Amino acid sequence: MQRMRGGTWLVLCSFFLAFIMVAVPCRAESRVTVSPKTVRVCLAQDLQTRDFYVQGKYRLVGQGGELIAAVQPGERWQAVFSGGRIQFFKNGQLVGTHSGPAGLQQDKPLLAVLGGSGAVKNAALDAGIQAVGADGQAKQLKIGPGGIIVAGASGTPVARGGGDLHLVSLSAGGRSQSYRGNMEFRVQAGGITVINELPLEEYLYGVLPREMPAFWPLEAQKAQAVAARSYALAQLGAYRPHGFDLMATQQSQVYGGYNAEHPISSRAVDETRGQVMLYREKPISAYFHSSSGGHIENCQDVWREAVDYIKSRPDPYDKNPNHYNWEATYSQEQLVNQLKEKKGYFNRTGEPEKIFSRVDDVKILERTSSGTRVKKIIIEGQDSGGKPLKVELYNADAVRGALGLKSSLFEIKKETGSGGALKSLTMKGSGFGHGLGMSQYGAFGMASQGYSYQDILKYYYYNVQVGLARER
Repeated sequence: MQRMRGGTWLVLCSFFLAFIMVAVPCRAESRVTVSPKTVRVCLAQDLQTRDFYVQGKYRLVGQGGELIAAVQPGERWQAVFSGGRIQFFKNGQLVGTHSGPAGLQQDKPLLAVLGGSGAVKNAALDAGIQAVGADGQAKQLKIGPGGIIVAGASGTPVARGGGDLHLVSLSAGGRSQSYRGNMEFRVQAGGITVINELPLEEYLYGVLPREMPAFWPLEAQKAQAVAARSYALAQLGAYRPHGFDLMATQQSQVYGGYNAEHPISSRAVDETRGQVMLYREKPISAYFHSSSGGHIENCQDVWREAVDYIKSRPDPYDKNPNHYNWEATYSQEQLVNQLKEKKGYFNRTGEPEKIFSRVDDVKILERTSSGTRVKKIIIEGQDSGGKPLKVELYNADAVRGALGLKSSLFEIKKETGSGGALKSLTMKGSGFGHGLGMSQYGAFGMASQGYSYQDILKYYYYNVQVGLARER
């Protein structure tokens, strides 16, 4: 932001910091994509009831923005699904019943900026903060530990605004979880869907410590921050019919809200603010996993469709004692039960369910292009009626999921009994996860050897650029 020349201004402000998005300069190779100010994250679905309370001032509003009630700290609130509608209770008393979405919105007082003549000047909050003086130039505004700092022409602070923390806490079973931003309650067929709407960067504060340990090297965490930001932007719209952008689980990225935040993880987010990976000028779906086992894969080998920026290559940086040389053994009965539990993997084209009552053999038919992971297997045995049953299972992630393994990088050892009947099946392997994109342990290894987060990202994602997204 530019400094304004001359004049002493007074700032009168009290508003919530989570709604302020201020661009922080950072190194980038391009500025070719646009990110939203906020994301909508589904925290829970099909709830019959949920208690909540707030820190800071909020308003409970209806679908059209009409005020239902002011919500103050110390009050105990409850949303209850009843007859296809939501009932809201305050300290045990019914406040209102609504069929459409209703939500908690922060009270957001205006920022007033007075010029030297006492006239009110502009203060735009939506695209960051910009105070415009009589000469039409911007006044310098910074975010400090106490909120907004307004600096004069010399750079000396002349006023400070409030930076109080606003949170919504959801509680159930004696446990509570707090979240920044706004909260929405939507009526769905099976109950209430709870959606947290908040700035993208603050969403990442709650993602990073859940996806990578906060004590890991900072450059590895920066790589994770850029990957998580890229993935979030690439996935926007995936759940639009349901009214949100992302899930708070591994279906999108694990999001733990305010309680999960850690200062070092937040630093990694802040120091890469707005940066994403781009392929053909679009944010990429930056898939990542815990441990590659020594190789990362082509996307079409693990799932079905090819992705140009997810390519197979050796991963010499991923070396850890946690996910190498693991072993999983199933007896005949355990194997049958495992396949029954995961029977959905055998019904991907709409045919009747295929349930094994006995397994006679499991054979590896094909491996991935790296030659390490199992891409295709055939399972032979008998169905519930005693008839012969053969099922081919592919691609690599379906094999991993059906057999309940840490990864699809494994070898098979069989133990047979009398007459050659399969007695047990042992899989020995390495790695944890699907094996696509960035290995988190590999990022740890590269960062420990002095590589930057840009180096890490460009190793695990093929032909991408690290660019700075512009907010809209």
